[in-house]
Amino acid sequence: MTTRLIYGILLLFLFACGSGNRLSNRYTFEDKTVFELIERLNKNAHDKQAADMLPAAYEAALEKRKEIITANKNSGHLGDRWMEIAKEREVLLQMYQAIKASPTASQALPTIKDPTAAINSAKEKAANEYYNQGLEYLNYNNRQYAQQAYDYFSKANQAVPGFKDVRNLLQQAEAASMIRVMVNPVQYDRYGFSYWGFTNDWLQQQMVRDLNTGSFRHVRFFTDWEARGQNIRPDRVVVLNFTRIFIGPVSSDNYTIQRSAQVQTGSTKSNPPKPVYTTVYATVYVSRRILKSNASLECRIYDWATGRNILFDNFPDNYVWRQERATYKGDQRALTQADWALINNRFDDRPPTRNQIADQLIRNCYNLLLNRIQSGVSF
Repeated sequence: MTTRLIYGILLLFLFACGSGNRLSNRYTFEDKTVFELIERLNKNAHDKQAADMLPAAYEAALEKRKEIITANKNSGHLGDRWMEIAKEREVLLQMYQAIKASPTASQALPTIKDPTAAINSAKEKAANEYYNQGLEYLNYNNRQYAQQAYDYFSKANQAVPGFKDVRNLLQQAEAASMIRVMVNPVQYDRYGFSYWGFTNDWLQQQMVRDLNTGSFRHVRFFTDWEARGQNIRPDRVVVLNFTRIFIGPVSSDNYTIQRSAQVQTGSTKSNPPKPVYTTVYATVYVSRRILKSNASLECRIYDWATGRNILFDNFPDNYVWRQERATYKGDQRALTQADWALINNRFDDRPPTRNQIADQLIRNCYNLLLNRIQSGVSF
């Protein structure tokens, strides 16, 4: 397959899949005209009309791009304007590459300039403006401004990776912008965690892990012992307290259900015969074992300096274990499928242990709290 044919296929794919070309939305009428003429020349190298039109079309596209670049240069935010200019020049780079990849188009435009250096220059100017703005915000020595400084340094590093000492400044800005949150040990009602059968207080560390891997920007979570070990003064404090953990006993009770049904017991002697129905009755005697438990987790998140509450709420959960079996008296034809399920059931399932119930209650309360924090708490 020739180079010309390969390029023709690639160019056709470029226009057919515009959504995959990140610069296609920047194409002007003049740009599209140039690409269409190149496509014509790749399909027919002897298309003299396309070859003659291409230089003027390219010049028109170049002038239009200069107008757009001038408008961007005189407006827009610091740094952003140069990144816009770089993207506009990337359209010219696409055009340049398309012409150079086409032998016939290359002959028609033998002296066009590669815009790569101009693109890099625009990115350098963008990085410099981002960098200087980041320095200005960092020098305010304020957490909120440090967060903005971090964003500007990130943009500078994206524009030109490793620009000046931006990576070191990113670390400084991140440290200055960080909100440090200390999670205190959990209080388990009137008892310690070992009373409920746990070998360690997993909830405190689990919360720190979950929140550190969450979506909070410029927020870092620590246990109390991590904060002490690293000499960290927290900005926010999380207090967790199970105000209630109740594991109920297994209780037993009985109740009855009256059933009736219409069943066919014969037919009339008429022609045609009609069904004869009789009402049948049964009583279902149900024996039930039931265990009800509940817990409530109280969470307070507050500002260390002012004591202002960021969150103060309770997160409750209920757990019910039930086991039923039944016998009956009367006509079995009155029974339902649900009745038969109880009649055939046996008290084979043992109730869960106190440790298992406490573990489930604690996890459910914690998950409610975690969802609330991740979806609705601003540190």
